[in-house]
Amino acid sequence: MAEASPARIRPAAVAGAFYAAGADALRREIEAAFTAPLGPGVVPRAAAGPRRLAGIVAPHAGYCYSGPGAAWAYAEVARDGRPAGAVILGVNHARYYTADSALALSSAAGWATPLGVMPVARELGGALRALDADVGVDDLSHAHEHSLEVQVPFLQYLFGELPILPIAVGHTTRDAVLALGMALATLCAAHDLLLIASTDFSHQVPAEVARERDALALDRIRAVDPLGLLAVVAARDISMCGSLPTAIALVAAKAMGVEDGAVLHYHTSGDVTGDTRQVVGYGAVALQKRQRSKRS
Repeated sequence: MAEASPARIRPAAVAGAFYAAGADALRREIEAAFTAPLGPGVVPRAAAGPRRLAGIVAPHAGYCYSGPGAAWAYAEVARDGRPAGAVILGVNHARYYTADSALALSSAAGWATPLGVMPVARELGGALRALDADVGVDDLSHAHEHSLEVQVPFLQYLFGELPILPIAVGHTTRDAVLALGMALATLCAAHDLLLIASTDFSHQVPAEVARERDALALDRIRAVDPLGLLAVVAARDISMCGSLPTAIALVAAKAMGVEDGAVLHYHTSGDVTGDTRQVVGYGAVALQKRQRSKRS
């Protein structure tokens, strides 16, 4: 693979803030997330496959808070084997985007982290735009956004260099959610891509409130019910920042044969800090395709 021009590399925006700024320290931080009391307990090794995992839902806060939750999702990714690439759906927290780029790809040839440069699959971005005209290219949406970036070091740790297609999701319509989900189902099935929906759950509510509300959202994710997820988030005022990216991933997963999701883990920031008065919820979900029965 030809090296990308340094001028077209997106620099790490949150290294030293959401995760460690040095390569060795970052590797240790990721390993600590896997082995933490709230984590899966073991640092995984990538298996050979065959792959059955359509996608995951993983949190995106600072690794000291949400890292163990993300580790549960990436342990599942490791067990499933190396995909050909990964589509990362994240929320545009700052809402820096133009009216025609609420669903935004990155024009960069690669994204840098302390672990190296991850190539961006721009040719797949072109293929996605051919499938869904609502998808645009807008680097402003990506410049300072952490929800996509924090997923990349976990992928690098497991697989080294792996093509990624980051998509920043701003405010958009139900129809746009459905259309992008179906387009991604086509793209992922054709190119053996892993879907990653990046989201945290309830924000700045008491722990007991977060657990009650987030259980409702997780129930709809488990049921692979994208419109049900958006409905319950709105009806119960669940401050789940990545409900739209998650709903898009659920549309795609359902179209690829996922019938139910497996909730791997849930915790809140209060489980880390001990302060349960105002917490953020972190969940991890695996979306596996159903196995075909063998009949003689």
